[in-house]
Amino acid sequence: MKTDHRDKDQTETTVSRRDFLATAGAAGAVALAPGVLDAASGPVPTANLGTTGARVSVLAAGTAFNLTPIALRSIAREGITYWDTAQSYAGGNSEKEIGKYFAKHGNRKDVYLVTKCGNHAVESFTSALNGSLESLQTDYVDTYFLHNLGDPDRLDDEMKACQEKLKKEGKIRYFGFSSHHGRMIDVLERAPQVGFVDTIMFKYSFRNMDDPRLQKAMDACAEAGIGLIAMKTQGGRQPTDVTVPAWEGYTRHQAALKVVWEDERISAICSEMVNVQQVKDNGAAARLRRGVGYLERQDLQEYAIETNHLHCRGCAHICESRVAAGTAVADLMRLKMYHDEYGKRRYARDLFAQMPVAARQVDGVDFRDAETACPFGLQVGNMVRDAVSKLA
Repeated sequence: MKTDHRDKDQTETTVSRRDFLATAGAAGAVALAPGVLDAASGPVPTANLGTTGARVSVLAAGTAFNLTPIALRSIAREGITYWDTAQSYAGGNSEKEIGKYFAKHGNRKDVYLVTKCGNHAVESFTSALNGSLESLQTDYVDTYFLHNLGDPDRLDDEMKACQEKLKKEGKIRYFGFSSHHGRMIDVLERAPQVGFVDTIMFKYSFRNMDDPRLQKAMDACAEAGIGLIAMKTQGGRQPTDVTVPAWEGYTRHQAALKVVWEDERISAICSEMVNVQQVKDNGAAARLRRGVGYLERQDLQEYAIETNHLHCRGCAHICESRVAAGTAVADLMRLKMYHDEYGKRRYARDLFAQMPVAARQVDGVDFRDAETACPFGLQVGNMVRDAVSKLA
């Protein structure tokens, strides 16, 4: 991992080797120790977004859940200028709430606005944008993403022509994709080869930052001038009987964020923020983002190894072909994460209810081959059955 120690403050790097139990809180939110929050003041810092020419806040506001006008007002006051949404977030209400906020406050030009489309056919990608613009009450977005891209072949000449057309029409400034897909590295590797991807948001945390193939793909993207945004930086919260590292003055949540911010290729971290306290805490973490030492990184790496068997990476292409019943293992694991770790129980159950019956079948299903194939040793059968028992 590339690091930049130019802003290192020795007062931030006092290391504690003590273990603390995992604590409750929204995924991605940071609860700073007393005194640390008060020490952080001023607007959230900004960074260049690759070579696009855009400059964005190093903390991006994720708006997937429970977006409120109060939270948006707090985000704006904190100086968080990068706002991330998608057509599908909150059943479309996320885009609409942001649109209402722009209409009321007239601050659209102050925001770097990103939205996404989950349908990757060029016709749907184009028509969906018109709907998003209407909901957002704006005539353009700064970046338009293919949402959770997993097929590198979608970055083809047809998509190149599509994004060029949208740029000429003034509807988008930049084009890119998000990905936490099982084939995420495949699409990251393709991006610099095609030459028309401006920015990427991808899953990046202490759990996968030691992957040499991912690091090589990130290097290629950075060298091509692609702006890189990290998401899902917490690496999944674990049960309270699993010990997690923390450092003097910082929680485990902030530790995870700070390690990602140390990577100079990352322009920003996208984090869900649904209330004023989360906004303030994450803003403070962004201001104190530098100053991670070797021992802190080692703490998190050791923790990752210890808990790998508890964390699903969503690599459906490895396990699902080995489940004859057609059970959607990765989707069920993801909903289990929403339910258990994010506290989004109703949301997880609603999504579960929308799944095809065959995709949520577990009774009598043999998961042994999937467990054998899992590179992280997950007890796939037990975890999927637990998911269904909670979500059904």
